[in-house]
Amino acid sequence: MASGHGAEKFTILDVLPWEDVLNRHVLPCLSLPDLFRLRQTNSQALHLVTTFFCSTFKIDLSPYSSKITPDAFRLILGENSVLNVLILSGCKNWLTDKLLVPVILRNQRLLRLNISNCLHLQSETIQAVAENCPSLTALSLKDCHWLNVPSFLMVAVSCRELEKVDLTSCWEINDECVMSLVVACKKITHLSLAKIYGITNQAIDAVAKGCPRLEYLDVQGCWRVNNFAIRNVGEYCKHLKVIKVSDCRDVTEASLARLRLRGVKVDVPAPVGLNLSRVEHNFGRSELVPPLYLQI
Repeated sequence: MASGHGAEKFTILDVLPWEDVLNRHVLPCLSLPDLFRLRQTNSQALHLVTTFFCSTFKIDLSPYSSKITPDAFRLILGENSVLNVLILSGCKNWLTDKLLVPVILRNQRLLRLNISNCLHLQSETIQAVAENCPSLTALSLKDCHWLNVPSFLMVAVSCRELEKVDLTSCWEINDECVMSLVVACKKITHLSLAKIYGITNQAIDAVAKGCPRLEYLDVQGCWRVNNFAIRNVGEYCKHLKVIKVSDCRDVTEASLARLRLRGVKVDVPAPVGLNLSRVEHNFGRSELVPPLYLQI
């Protein structure tokens, strides 16, 4: 832009306000590779992108998890202290406690953290979360096989605002962990305990009675869970919308039919010929579905 012969030329970086327009509405639309290309164009663009990385509320590195390097991670997150959402799912080959813990320590207003399938993290990261992120509402630890009981118990009693927790394939998690979680965190709406083979009816019964807001429950592959616990989930969790019980060998239509009747989505198909209207009629007379109407 110019205003006469020899007038100074301006770029869009000079004209548009950085904080209110570029950082808030323009740069979030660019991919991470685009942001890195932009910062290489000139010193002003470098400063703009650096400012954006420092002031953005959400960072999602999961689409680039295999391409990010530790140096790039430090460049992106090295100075940010205002994060609400941090998604690092799949950063399994390079992300360590040494890289992540300083980020957590600076971002005590973190609301959502996803470190699923980050194989090289250890308990130090979870301890930092427990000690510094009291407002956390969503925590995804899927496939974090390194997660141990003492570290998770710290999170369970410290992060009392948790609403969504994914512990899929966290093999060391036990009934005590789940019971501590539901006692401390009364706002749980989404919970996955899939493929945790040590989970028993005791944990699921605690979930049923301690999570009145529960909408989603995943216990796939929890072999020690049976109809008794699932029936209690149906009885106490009035807001339940989805339940996943595939590969739970002792969960049958004796507990699932009533959930189907309520419109709850179940991940295993109903038996061919199951008549929900007859089930409804018999539920009016008995808590259990008579075997006559369950056998095909």
